[in-house]
Amino acid sequence: MSPASPERLRSFYNLQRSDPGYVKFLKDTNASIFGTIDDHDMGMNNADETYQFRRESALEFLNFVGENRQNAMYQRAMKGYGVYGVKVFDFGKVRDNYLLSDEEAAIDPDVVGYEFINSQNKKEFKERRIAIFLLDARTNKTPWGHGFDAWKRNYAGDFLGERQWKWFESAIANSDASLNIVVNGLQVHPFRHPNANTAEQWSQFPSSRQRLYDAILRDDVRAPILVSGDVHMAQIMRKDCWLRNDVSATSTRPLVEFTTSGMTHSWGNVFASSEKFHKTWRYFPMHIMSKSMMTVAHWIMPMPDLMVSSKNSGADTQLHLYENGGAEGAKVGKQYSLEKNFGEIEIFWGNRTVAIRAFGEGVNQSPLLSASFSLDELSGKQTMPGAIDNIKSYQDSGGFMLDGRIIDDSKTICMNHRGPPSIIHFTFGILGMTMLLSFFLLGPQIFVCRIILNRFRKAMLSQK
Repeated sequence: MSPASPERLRSFYNLQRSDPGYVKFLKDTNASIFGTIDDHDMGMNNADETYQFRRESALEFLNFVGENRQNAMYQRAMKGYGVYGVKVFDFGKVRDNYLLSDEEAAIDPDVVGYEFINSQNKKEFKERRIAIFLLDARTNKTPWGHGFDAWKRNYAGDFLGERQWKWFESAIANSDASLNIVVNGLQVHPFRHPNANTAEQWSQFPSSRQRLYDAILRDDVRAPILVSGDVHMAQIMRKDCWLRNDVSATSTRPLVEFTTSGMTHSWGNVFASSEKFHKTWRYFPMHIMSKSMMTVAHWIMPMPDLMVSSKNSGADTQLHLYENGGAEGAKVGKQYSLEKNFGEIEIFWGNRTVAIRAFGEGVNQSPLLSASFSLDELSGKQTMPGAIDNIKSYQDSGGFMLDGRIIDDSKTICMNHRGPPSIIHFTFGILGMTMLLSFFLLGPQIFVCRIILNRFRKAMLSQK
């Protein structure tokens, strides 16, 4: 896949701006448009710190979404630091625009100063305030390894870079929001494949992921939720976490991750973005391969981070919560969807609950996925159903091979909420997926070769 220059990205953005549906959306809604970049937004598949147009691609993206050039987020991108920032909405007061300025929000350390948190004796939380942190996991990302190194975890590998780390750790510590949404392009919780070039995920850089967990799971950070994309499907996942050195710990704090992608193509139709796989004869075989492979993967791989709902797991409290999914007529069972989708997070301030949903292409249809939680559950003040209850048996046990070892200076331990994955199950799952992929890739070629050989044999016989 050839890289896209900043000029080519700009042409794509201009095309999107002229799309009638997008124009109507901007005109008819009062939506605030913002975001961060992933690899294709940067202009190269699996892009990292070695990509030469990191700064230029970042600015093209921010110009497209309409980021104010005076804001701290744009100024950082101008300097080549990356596309990261925080957007704060306050619904506690009636106003024309609930989006606060950087100065009003008083969270961004590049605006209020890095010493700001130390001047606060006690934070006064705002009951109807949401902070959305946008992280750039591409501009400063360590490249994946090659050859055998690609199959090994890199404990020195980093996603954010030290400047962005210090910014995020200070910013989230400053947050006085009741809900903190942390957005980045790559999945954080899963370990889907041991080769980083096959499945990009935070678990390939365990120390970096642990630093993210430690920053998010501070006692004074309320109701954090992770949002990610990249994988061309929707999933709802969860890890249960606890303080590593708290010998008296008896309960866990959940950390939910909501993955939603993509709106134009997915594993349910064709995972590849190229038009040649969507508008030519290649569509049907690619569609069969895409959907079959990923359906089988969710069947034979352990994936203990995925939430699982059942027909009998209805609303479990007077708040009518569906912590394991399956709400509003959505899918029951493993919480994933291979269809094209977009995500939605809705907050109900009256009963202090949050609903996360993935919607498909159909109009006025039930969501593909839907789960709901209370803010107190997400903050660790109430126990979420299905929580790990045998913490002591896992405390300082040396780590779990598939999730990486416990990091020496870590503050928290996070574990798949359905328990540690089975190494045997995982190994057989990888072997099964390899065999299926080989069938799809080599099967047609073997079939064609046999036809050619048969014709050649008949031709030779006829000459005799």
